[in-house]
Amino acid sequence: MPTVLRVGLYRCFFYAGDRAEPAHVHVERDAQRAKVWLDPVRLQDSGDFRVASWHVSSGWCRNMWPTCRGAGMTTSPIDHRPVFVQQVRIIADTLTVDLADGRSIAVPLVWYPRLAHGTHQERTNWRLIACGEGVHWPELDEDISVENLLSGARSGESQRSFKKWCPQAAELSRSFRP
Repeated sequence: MPTVLRVGLYRCFFYAGDRAEPAHVHVERDAQRAKVWLDPVRLQDSGDFRVASWHVSSGWCRNMWPTCRGAGMTTSPIDHRPVFVQQVRIIADTLTVDLADGRSIAVPLVWYPRLAHGTHQERTNWRLIACGEGVHWPELDEDISVENLLSGARSGESQRSFKKWCPQAAELSRSFRP
């Protein structure tokens, strides 16, 4: 899913298919991360943020709910323990994520339209986020969590958002609907 909002050094996003918890955003700044529930706004996991950073970001988090809802965020509660990414590979039409616990998850690349339409160079330029709970592709503005891969969740990106990102692929995007 794309970045929902940038405010200064802060980046707010939610993972592709991020439906496993109440409505929330992940907030990232440098190596710091946090998770913020949106309805009502409250800090769920401060991660590495100091209290001062949270006070700065909490003001604009209150305005996040309409933006996230407009981007297509949905919710349904499921309880999972975190598992961490070690390696990511994209070969042919398959995304494979190797986990620190020894498992590998392989899913069809078409589940994530931005990755499917990315170049080899864009796909190989990824980094871990949230200490390995997810993967971010900067040029494609895609974020995928281990939790969603384990649950089999496809990208939750709306057609409107995808068309805005990649207008020439709008017709093809119909085949990527979850």
